[in-house]
Amino acid sequence: MAVDIDLIRAYTDGAVYTHDPDTPGTITAPTNATTALAAGFLAIGAIGEDGLEEATNQDRTDVFIWQGNALVRRIPGQFTKEFTFAAAETSLLTLGIQYAGSVITQTAEGAKVEEKPPATDIRAWVLHGLDGADRAQRVYLPKAEVTNRGNVIWSSGGITVYEWTLSAYLDTSGTVAYRYYLDEDMAL
Repeated sequence: MAVDIDLIRAYTDGAVYTHDPDTPGTITAPTNATTALAAGFLAIGAIGEDGLEEATNQDRTDVFIWQGNALVRRIPGQFTKEFTFAAAETSLLTLGIQYAGSVITQTAEGAKVEEKPPATDIRAWVLHGLDGADRAQRVYLPKAEVTNRGNVIWSSGGITVYEWTLSAYLDTSGTVAYRYYLDEDMAL
């Protein structure tokens, strides 16, 4: 088997974007890996050193037959697509995501949060990974929601981050994620 190290990717840089769901107007979806995002998309800012973790899970139902007690089918069941990352900046945008459904007010000193239990907060997200200057992967999630919030640590040994797990939902065409690659090795 031949090995081509030019086909190995390491997305070691990039950004995560979303939009303010309370801002009027339509968010224009990206259609490739390189065009600037629509003005409504806002950068989350610094992401923790572990970057992004993508998980795909699907249950299967095993069907066995009497003869030989043999497995004859694995019927696909429930499917989830999740992305986990740690937002390392505290801003009005990140506070709005961390405390979805709460009242967040900008003040003369900074901000005030009247924290309530998290509310449903489905919005579009863009995850953009870079492998050098000539390779990129852009994942557009038309409908996703933070469905898990990790512990927020106050520590003398590290920075405070907001760890979030995004769950991607189906859009009207039945798609959970649109992926675009800038990669000359795959181009026409």
